Amino acid sequence: MNDWLHVVITILALLLVTNIWLIYRVLNPLQRLASQTTDVAQGNLVAFNQPCGGIPEIGILRRTMASMAGHVRRTHEDETAYRYALTDGQETERARIAHELHDDTVQSLVAIAQSIDLASNWIQRDPARAAGMLKMARTQAVETVEGLRRLIADLRPPALEELGLIPALQMLAENEVDTDVSVKVLGNERRLDEEWELTLFRAAQEAVRNAQRHGHAKTITIAADYQPDEIRLTVADDGVGFQVPDCVDCMAKKGHFGLVGIHERVQHLKGTVKISSRPNQGAEMIVTLPLSDLGQPSETVRDPVCGVLIAPQQAYGSVIHRDETYYFCCPVCQGAFQKDPDVYLNQLHPKTLPAS
Repeated sequence: MNDWLHVVITILALLLVTNIWLIYRVLNPLQRLASQTTDVAQGNLVAFNQPCGGIPEIGILRRTMASMAGHVRRTHEDETAYRYALTDGQETERARIAHELHDDTVQSLVAIAQSIDLASNWIQRDPARAAGMLKMARTQAVETVEGLRRLIADLRPPALEELGLIPALQMLAENEVDTDVSVKVLGNERRLDEEWELTLFRAAQEAVRNAQRHGHAKTITIAADYQPDEIRLTVADDGVGFQVPDCVDCMAKKGHFGLVGIHERVQHLKGTVKISSRPNQGAEMIVTLPLSDLGQPSETVRDPVCGVLIAPQQAYGSVIHRDETYYFCCPVCQGAFQKDPDVYLNQLHPKTLPAS
């Protein structure tokens, strides 16, 4: 009987010690960890940095969760910095536009109005002088229009929508005075979706600006390589180069918000951006965007809307209507056809012509 009592007491003692160990080494640390989790959920992303004790496995779990919270915190900080920089960039751009409109456009219009007023006063007494003043006013009006066109082209080049990516890039190159910018085309040039062309143009624009402002480049080459399933845009310069950040987040921390914006645009289209550079060895940016299979024509075809001939593999897009495939030179023609195809099919444009 005494032996059984001794065994029971021993078991109870072991259970008591085990419970105490579980409470102090497992349950209490888990409660502290749960409390830290609540703090993190309420926005305190450094709560996991405080040790909560317990068995090694709990410590490993806490450190892992602290690492995850750290990544979230850094991402949040980078997004906040990028958002502030984007806002500042927008305000800077607005200030620049306001400055150009006030100092150039508004002043020119005021001068034109004054010239017209003077001419109206002189038209009876001194017609020759009035004619000269009106001629000068016309010259000022033409210069004002050209200035507005340059401003509009910088914001959203009309050539990009009307003519496509390559003409817009060529205009970008022609407008550069202090830098020799050239544009090369590889593969079969063709119109792309508006968002694709805008993304590629903005990428080239950002690369050219960076090469000029920061790289002090004298020569910049823009190359567009059209492939059946992708397009690759390469911008290379002979500038001083720079140390490329290891990741996109690092770009944001170093203030390369323009490059961050390009990365976001390209990733949205499931493309890739590769930047390579070394100090005093120039820089190169390669943007690759996948292209959907448009069912490109294998022979010369005619756009059913405008009637223009489309060379093989150079259609902007295609539409299947009544089991027939029609190809288009640009988004305007494709949109018009999709809106009312019978209007254009009734014009009896031949769909396929023999190649000349």
